[in-house]
Amino acid sequence: MSETKLPRPGQATLAGWLIVLGSLLTVVTAWDQISGLRSLDTRERVEEVLAEPPLAGSGIGLDNILDLMHVMALVTGAMAAAAVILGWHVLQRNKQARLALTVIAAPLFFAGMFGGGFWSTLSAVAVVLLWMSPTRDWFDGVSPTKREALGSGDPDQESYVAPAPPAAPTASTDSPSATDSTAGPARLSQQQPPPWTGAIAQPAKVAPKRRPGAVMAAAVLTWIGSGFTALMMLASAVTATANPDLILDQVRKQAESDPNMREVAGLYTADVIVASVWIMAVLVALVCVAAGVFAAFAIRRHSWARVALMISAGVSALSLLLFALAFPPAVVLFGAAVATFSFLLRPEVAAWFRG
Repeated sequence: MSETKLPRPGQATLAGWLIVLGSLLTVVTAWDQISGLRSLDTRERVEEVLAEPPLAGSGIGLDNILDLMHVMALVTGAMAAAAVILGWHVLQRNKQARLALTVIAAPLFFAGMFGGGFWSTLSAVAVVLLWMSPTRDWFDGVSPTKREALGSGDPDQESYVAPAPPAAPTASTDSPSATDSTAGPARLSQQQPPPWTGAIAQPAKVAPKRRPGAVMAAAVLTWIGSGFTALMMLASAVTATANPDLILDQVRKQAESDPNMREVAGLYTADVIVASVWIMAVLVALVCVAAGVFAAFAIRRHSWARVALMISAGVSALSLLLFALAFPPAVVLFGAAVATFSFLLRPEVAAWFRG
C-alpha cells in the first residue's frame, strides 16, 4: 500500500526537533559529566549528599556513587545518541522510528536524572507528542479533513443532501408539438431541460453526537495535575511552617556564595518565610481549583470553559517549563499541560463544542 503524501503538521515538526536537539544536548551533557566525574568539585558535592539523611550512615561510599553516576551517564549518552538518529527519521514519517523512541523514552527519562539533566527529560516528554493528534493522524495517513469527518460522526458524508433534479417537461397529448415531435427531428429546446433556478443544497455539517474521548482525557489530566500540584504546594507550606530553619539555611548558603544575596538574605526571617510560602501555596491552589472547575464545565459542552481551560493549560505549561530547569521531575506536569492543550485543539473536539 502506497504512503499518502500529507503535509507535516507543526506539532510533528516541533516534537521531532525537540527530540533531536534535546538528545544532542543530552549527549554533550553526559560527556561533560563523565569528563568531570573525578574532579574535586564533584567529589565534594557527592560527599555533602552522603553526609545528609537519608544516605547518612547507609554504608554507601563515595566510590559507589561515582561508579553509579558513570554508568548512568554512559547509558544516558548512548540512548540519547540513538534518539538523535531516530528523531531525524521521525521527521521523515518513519513509524518504526516512532516506535523505537517510545521504547527508549522511559529509560531515557529516568537515566537522565543522573546523567542528562533537563534536556534528556525534555526529549523523553517530546515523544508523547508523537502519539497525539494531528501528529498521530499524519503517521496514519489520515488527512485533517478526513479526521474532522470521522469526528463529526459522518465519515461517509451520509448527511449530504443532493439537489433535486429539475422535472422534465411533459408534452400534452393534445398539443400540436407532441405530434410534431414524432413527425420530425426534435428541436433543441425540447431536447434539453430548462436551466435550474432553485437553491442548491449544501452538505450538512453534523455535530458529533458523542463527546469525544479527547475532551474527557483533557479533563482527567487537568484534575490529576491540578490536584497533585495543589497537594504538593500545601505540603511544602506545612513543611516550611514546621521547620523554617531549613529554608533559612539554604538562603544563608546562597548569600555566602553570591554577594548580591547578602543584603536580601538579611530581610528573611522565619515569619516572613512562612507567610510567603503560605501565600504562594494558597494562590497556586486557587488556580488549580479554577482549572478543575473549567474542566468540569468543559465536559458539559460549554465553549467558554474550553477556551479558559486552554489558556490555563498554556500558562501552566510555560510556568512548568521554567520550573523544570530547577526541578526536572516537573517536566511530567509540563507534559500533562501540553497534552491537555493538544487534546482541546483537535478538530473533532472543536466540532463538538460548536454543536
